[in-house]
Amino acid sequence: MGLGISIISAVRLAIPLILALLFASGCGGGKERRAGPPPPTPECKAVVRTAKTWLPEEEKDRPLPKDCSDFVGKVFAENKVKLPRTSEAMSIEGEEVGSTRELRMADLVFFSGKNGGRRIGHVGIYINNGIFIHQANPGEGVRQESLYSDYWRKRFLRARRILD
Repeated sequence: MGLGISIISAVRLAIPLILALLFASGCGGGKERRAGPPPPTPECKAVVRTAKTWLPEEEKDRPLPKDCSDFVGKVFAENKVKLPRTSEAMSIEGEEVGSTRELRMADLVFFSGKNGGRRIGHVGIYINNGIFIHQANPGEGVRQESLYSDYWRKRFLRARRILD
């Protein structure tokens, strides 16, 4: 009987200790929160501001860009950043962005052309919250669209960060 009492006493002492360990291990456990992107730099904000001045509602007296890469090149040039002329050449500039979740303001987003595939055929400038700005077709003007629309999501290939 003496042995039975010592086991019961040991269990009674152990239960609070086990519970304390379980609760303590739960604090701060689970999924870690992903840190949000750093705030946009003044240079990134300036690029997006410049890009938005090309929207039709801004009614600037300037000729339409020849194509998407001409638009992107002009926007960055107005902010003293020189980029290559073609979207394909732009797609190797700067730093690779791992996924669309890592996109930041003023990153370049690249897409396949109208026929799909893996070849770069289009470029735009990421604004924020899944929206990018681009010139879709020569002569049509500049517009903002969702990166996550069926059309663009299926054609998205990669993104590059030109500005830190």
